[in-house]
This record gives sequence, structure tokens and C-alpha cells, in this order.
Amino acid sequence: MSRQVPRSRPSWRSSDGRIVRPELWLLAIGVVSALLVEVSQSARVAEISMDLDKTRSTLQQAQARLEFVRAEMDRRSTRAELSPIASRLGLAPPDAGHVVILPAEYLASPAIRRGGKNASLVAWAEKASRIFVQEATARSRSED
Repeated sequence: MSRQVPRSRPSWRSSDGRIVRPELWLLAIGVVSALLVEVSQSARVAEISMDLDKTRSTLQQAQARLEFVRAEMDRRSTRAELSPIASRLGLAPPDAGHVVILPAEYLASPAIRRGGKNASLVAWAEKASRIFVQEATARSRSED
């Protein structure tokens, strides 16, 4: 007669069925809910970004239209039409002698006006003066 003695098994090999562990279920529910919140927030941010992009493109179109209309008004208005308005605003010169007409040669670039070696020497001197003498900047009184 051979009698079998039941051996003790480790707890991790138990075949008694699965034990329901509520803390694991709560942890799983917490992780899933955190992921759902993250996805919903990401979708909301994407929606707001698309609305912002649409608004920005509408603004750019409106600004382009405004610039076009202003340019069109500037092209259509003549000096004779604008002179009464300018004098009312104080923008017109008080005397016709104050109007200066410059020749096209004077308005050409400085490199063309100067010439040859003097142009490079003057350009070098100008660069050196900017290095040694810094341009003046505006400061507020509180910085003094």
C-alpha cells in the first residue's frame, strides 16, 4: 500500500483559483482614468490650437486686405486732394520754398555716389566708428 503524502506547494504556484485583489483593480482603474483624462486634455488643446490657427489666418487675411485698401487709396489720392487736409492737420509746409526736390543721383546708394578707393576707406571708417562709439540708447529715469 502506497500512500501518497500531499506535498506543500509554494503560494505562487497555488492552483486554488485566482484570488481577487481589489487594490490591483483600483490601481488599474486609476491608471485608465488618468490616461483618459490625459487624452481628453490633449484633444482639447488640439482643438484650441486649431481655433487659434484659424483665427490667426483670418487676422492675417484681414491685415492683408487692409494694407491693400490703404495702398489703393494712396494710389488714387492726388497731391491736390491731400493738400487741404494736410494744411488743416499742420502737415503741409508753410511756404513753397520749404519744398526740396532732390535729384535721382543724390538718392542713389552711397557706394555709387562715393567711388573707388575712397568708398572702401569711408566704409571702413564708419564700421570702426560703430565699434568704438556705441550708439545712444534711450533709458528710463528709473534706471539712473
